[in-house]
Amino acid sequence: MKTALSIAGSDSCGGAGIQADIKTMTMNGVYAMSAITALTAQNTTGVRAIQESTPEFLKQQIDAVFEDIRPDAVKIGMVSSSELIRAIADRLKYYAAKNVVVDPVMVATSGSALMKTDAVQTLIDELFPMATLITPNIPEAQIISGLTISSKDDMLVAAEKISKAHGCAVLLKGGHSINDANDLLYADGQAHWFEGKRIDNPNTHGTGCTLSSAIAANLAKGFSLSESVRRAKDYISGALSAMLDLGAGSGPMNHAFDLQGEFAKEKNMKTTDRLIAATADIWKKYNEHPFVMGLQNGTLDKAKFRYYIIQDYLYLVEYAKTYAVGVAKSKDLDVAKMLAKSISVMNGELNVHSGYMGKFGVTQAELDATPRALDNLSYTSYMLRIAYDEGEAEVMTAVWACSYSYEVIAKQIVVNRLESVDDPFYGEWIRDYASDEYAAGNVVLFENLNRMTKDYNEKQLKHLEDIAIACSRYELMFWEMAWNMSK
Repeated sequence: MKTALSIAGSDSCGGAGIQADIKTMTMNGVYAMSAITALTAQNTTGVRAIQESTPEFLKQQIDAVFEDIRPDAVKIGMVSSSELIRAIADRLKYYAAKNVVVDPVMVATSGSALMKTDAVQTLIDELFPMATLITPNIPEAQIISGLTISSKDDMLVAAEKISKAHGCAVLLKGGHSINDANDLLYADGQAHWFEGKRIDNPNTHGTGCTLSSAIAANLAKGFSLSESVRRAKDYISGALSAMLDLGAGSGPMNHAFDLQGEFAKEKNMKTTDRLIAATADIWKKYNEHPFVMGLQNGTLDKAKFRYYIIQDYLYLVEYAKTYAVGVAKSKDLDVAKMLAKSISVMNGELNVHSGYMGKFGVTQAELDATPRALDNLSYTSYMLRIAYDEGEAEVMTAVWACSYSYEVIAKQIVVNRLESVDDPFYGEWIRDYASDEYAAGNVVLFENLNRMTKDYNEKQLKHLEDIAIACSRYELMFWEMAWNMSK
């Protein structure tokens, strides 16, 4: 089962905050966890009192979750002070949290202020840059952008400004007299309108919390950002249409309107799709790394590349051993054949390395005398541990992070700068990993891994995701090691 963490305040009347988030995540088919930023004494008519968690206690809550049940998505709601915001940012950076949805809660539906004035800028500076998506309403977007929003065109200008300024997608909610609940998603330079019909229901307490939590839940399940938004809007429309009427003020929605579970359905994903989704944020950092950018632009310091080629050669020797152990342990003949063939294909990869070593004047004696750098040693030791201790699927997942990421990196380099393939020095490296011949091996790896794991349960698939994430982090460390020429 996929998991999601809500970092938000508690609502004593149960319509918003942590309580709404847990209901929403549960109804949308994920296991919900919480880290409470504050206790509130409130009902449908207003907020009477707020008691904040201490920053240290909030950190301990987040640590407790991530160290035991790592969430597949994180929703951040009410955070009233700068100190708490910094505590959240510190922990999420430490754990490299993914699928982070920030609902910049500044004012309750009832009109009560929920955020200290000085915390607004801290929220913008600390949490927006790590967010996958932020979900401001019109008043919040005006504060964030510094613009007046009174039309759909104004919404577009504001969403674009916020997205470009902070490097995150923006869902600008239009339910404040601008239009009939039409929301604007601005992501990757593209705008997409989600049309909605205003539902004549005065009980809208917790709609913002509910929408952002539903989006986070669907991101956790592997749906795309736009599909997650669409599903979340459909869910909240259903909850409002149920016409629950509780309390003397703006009452809560009926989060449990659909106990049959249409919104709890999982996306039918192949194992490799799950691995790609689980590692997407890490792999994005590959293509943005200065070492890779240097390869792309032909500006990489050749001393750094010389260091990389030597260390990668030493890595490939251990990498081949991982494949060899996998062959020896394979109970599936097709997997054994694939792993064995990969060892022979690796000879071509080593030939490219040998060519560069010839250009650099690297002798066999120098190779034999060069120790693996610490990050290299850690990475290869981890892969060999997987190979010796676990099964075919785990071995394939461990090697997948390297094998497929190099294809992705090289092809992205070509997309970004086509002439890179003709670079007199780095072009050979780029052409080799961007080639159809190299990609063909990954196709077979994908096919076998998906076939072997088609009947895996959620616990088994989660374990593969953990291996993929670990090896992907090691890959990123390898690029960093090469850039710094670390020992």
